[in-house]
Amino acid sequence: MRLRPPADAIAITGFMGTGKTTVGRLLAERLGLEHVDTDELIEAEAGVSISEVFARRGEAHFRDREGEALGRALSVSGRVVSTGGGMLLRERNRDALREAGPIVCLTASPEAILRRISRDDSRPLLRVDDPAGRIAELLAERRPVYEQADCHVDTTDALGDEVVERVLALLADDPRARWHVGTRTTVPVAIEGAAYDITVGRGVLDEVETSYPPREPGVRAGVVTTERIAPLLADRVRASLMAGGWDAQVFVVLDGEGSKSLDVAGRLWEQMAEAGLDRGSTVFALGGGVVGDLAGFVAATYMRGIDLVHLPTTLLAQVDSSIGGKTGIDLSAGKNLVGAFHQPRAVFSDIDTLATLPAEEMRSGLGEIIKHACCFDAEMFEFMERRCAAVLGGDGATLEYLVGRNCQIKAEVVRQDPLEQGLRAVLNYGHTVGHALERAAPEWSLRHGEVVGAGIVAEARLAVWMGIAEPETAERQRRLVAAYGLPTAVTGVDGEAALRALDRDKKIVAGRLRLPLVPAVGSFQIIEDVEIDLVRRAVRSALC
Repeated sequence: MRLRPPADAIAITGFMGTGKTTVGRLLAERLGLEHVDTDELIEAEAGVSISEVFARRGEAHFRDREGEALGRALSVSGRVVSTGGGMLLRERNRDALREAGPIVCLTASPEAILRRISRDDSRPLLRVDDPAGRIAELLAERRPVYEQADCHVDTTDALGDEVVERVLALLADDPRARWHVGTRTTVPVAIEGAAYDITVGRGVLDEVETSYPPREPGVRAGVVTTERIAPLLADRVRASLMAGGWDAQVFVVLDGEGSKSLDVAGRLWEQMAEAGLDRGSTVFALGGGVVGDLAGFVAATYMRGIDLVHLPTTLLAQVDSSIGGKTGIDLSAGKNLVGAFHQPRAVFSDIDTLATLPAEEMRSGLGEIIKHACCFDAEMFEFMERRCAAVLGGDGATLEYLVGRNCQIKAEVVRQDPLEQGLRAVLNYGHTVGHALERAAPEWSLRHGEVVGAGIVAEARLAVWMGIAEPETAERQRRLVAAYGLPTAVTGVDGEAALRALDRDKKIVAGRLRLPLVPAVGSFQIIEDVEIDLVRRAVRSALC
């Protein structure tokens, strides 16, 4: 089932006296979200109490004010919103709340409601001779709209933390609220001859030893990582593995593309042999794409192939390179010219590790996420348009959704095309132009995500030139790339060198190129015979 974006808001509603404000505040505190009460907004705006608004202007005016307050409450994402008891009476309010996220309706028996509000003279609808009868009448009148809430929690016998626990349990099963609750996400990858799970969540590195225990105590494991990651995470991961029964050793390589070499692979083979790793051992790749490619290649070839587990720590590795089984090392003639397909046994993507990334590394991963949104998921694309600040600000729920959903997309493509024979070509969107720019840049000075961003913009223009897409489709892609700080065109690249790099693209056959293009956001079309001159024009358009 397709993962849905995080809720913009969680609404707490229900009849008066059911505890909406109390529960809303406690829930917001537990989730680390802001709490807003629409009645409090109305009072602050009017400068008088709710009962005075009723007395002076009547209920119809109050309902108008209530709708306006709801609009203000929902204008900022990431809130728990406690509403007045009559908020759901108007259809447009129900629609606004439903679009923002789940609606939780608190209920209580008429007797409990009367007991709680019996001394409260600020309830204008209960200023009658028979408040108990009026409560019963209003409950019957509102029951049809309260029943439209996503879930219901009875507060008759309890208020406070006990009710919050019940609400949290229900929200954990809600497809949009689950990200705020921190529910783990498991994405299955099933291809011929291999099946494994990708686990996405916050703090999952601390659970590797229980989620992936050794077949028997004392089995040796090699944790391959880099000089930058080792002091941050290696000891923690090794201690976790040792506690779970692994005999784990850490092997550290230099940061950067230079480690994807035969020399470094050879040293790792020697170190693993000296450490006693055998055919029953497992390699844990702790780091970004370089570590994943290198450690994956070493695992694929040591003892003719041993088990591999990815522990990706960069956004790019979490959404792309750790999925699909591609491994590789570089030769002087080019990147990834030696490698193998070697599927991991498991992938554990810990969102918390992204907090250690510099901004440029985050942007690099966002290039791949934008690519997936362009080709596969219009809802995710629109979410990224709306929630740019949350993404760039490192909001946990937002990043957890993006990683989980993009793993889901990549896993489905890999399932259908494990060896890059057909559909997997769609993952090259933005990459044909991007790779030409990357190869022509001085000393590989451009990051992968940067050139993918510029490549997406250029190839979106190409789709317009070919009559495949409307100009607004290309413009939306350009705006999204720019919003996330990725270049829509690059500087410092020799144009002729970029064109020569394009001409060496292995996808060119008889002067034509097979390219995935985007006819509308969230969809793709693989074009079999794109004229190379048009692609050259696209490359030139990506140069400042």
